[in-house]
Amino acid sequence: MKRKAVVLVLALLLINTAFAYGATTVKYLLWLDDPTDRTVHDLVDKFNALHPDINVVMETVPLSNYYDQLLMAISAGAGPDAARFKDWWLGAFHDADLLEDLSPYLEDWPGRDDVIDELWSTGMIPGVDGVYMMPHQFITFYMYYRADWFKEAGLQPPKTFADFLAAAKALTNPAENRYGFGLRGGSGGQDQWLAFMVAGGARIVDEQGNIVINSPKAVEVNQWYIDLFKQHKVAPPSAPTDAYPQVTGAFQAGNTAMMAHHVGSSVMMTQALGREKVGVLPIPSADPAKPATMGTMSGNVVFSTSDVKGAAFKFISWLSETEAMDKWSKSRQGQLPVLKSVAGQEFYVDNEFFKVSIEGGNYAVVWPPLPGVGYVSAYVWQNTMQRALLGEITSKQMLDEIAAALKEAN
Repeated sequence: MKRKAVVLVLALLLINTAFAYGATTVKYLLWLDDPTDRTVHDLVDKFNALHPDINVVMETVPLSNYYDQLLMAISAGAGPDAARFKDWWLGAFHDADLLEDLSPYLEDWPGRDDVIDELWSTGMIPGVDGVYMMPHQFITFYMYYRADWFKEAGLQPPKTFADFLAAAKALTNPAENRYGFGLRGGSGGQDQWLAFMVAGGARIVDEQGNIVINSPKAVEVNQWYIDLFKQHKVAPPSAPTDAYPQVTGAFQAGNTAMMAHHVGSSVMMTQALGREKVGVLPIPSADPAKPATMGTMSGNVVFSTSDVKGAAFKFISWLSETEAMDKWSKSRQGQLPVLKSVAGQEFYVDNEFFKVSIEGGNYAVVWPPLPGVGYVSAYVWQNTMQRALLGEITSKQMLDEIAAALKEAN
């Protein structure tokens, strides 16, 4: 009891000291795939308890509004000090001189050598010195499938586009409100789309950096993707507007046999359906000798507009240290940990969802950090995809609009 009393007294002294001298407030903005999960709130509370001179105040914004709201807040002078960030937004924000170079802070950060070496590049901008985003959670897209449905139908997990379409057709029964694939045409669907585009051989830019998203190959693959809904009707009627809640909800409710997402959904899916019903496999490819999928980093940045950059870095770097990284990665928000010390733990090495994700990292293709990519992902893609799915524009017209938006921004 004496020890507990001493600890309580020390904690009260630290709190009183913080109030007496005024703790530095750090405003942190982020999105959460599962807003009901309290893991991040717990982490913020723990950081604040460990650092009584800093008070992190977090605000969550849905990913569908995130990019737009972040830009508006910064433009109005009311932006956060730090934020969760996508790697493909770096180009536009750097061009606007809104990102702080983290290199000087990283020189003294003890966890630097623990970050998987190649992942530092996700926070860098080609041709620009410095690190502008702290690696945090990496993903590669893969397929979830109803293992019990496949077993009942005598189907093998698909490896190719042809296998995928055949299975989706076999498992589609509109009379029972069952569909083969949960296509995400609404908000956030650009990542699922890109996973299939690159698996089909399409690319956004070529090796020289030229925009080739409207090449003949890309038009062909995009037409194949559109036809999953338009011609083959293996996706629900709501697919053109379906976003994350609708796609994951349909899979959990038994309305779809397959969906594309990442390891961040694995806890939710297995809790909802039971581990034996949830299968996982790489994104099928047009050519099995040339696998590909979409990969991306959700990191953390400090804004150049912040008056408390040092405190903001202390918080985002703490999120990328072992204990916090492990807790976040095992939560319902969890993705691939970027630390060697965490990724090598038995939990991740023996977990099938993580194993497929890590394998995908060997051939993942990322959104290029071009200035126009944020605008395309937030606005242009969804608008053009919905119109293409509804037959209002062709595959070529859709990709021409995307290419034009990228070229205009560059």
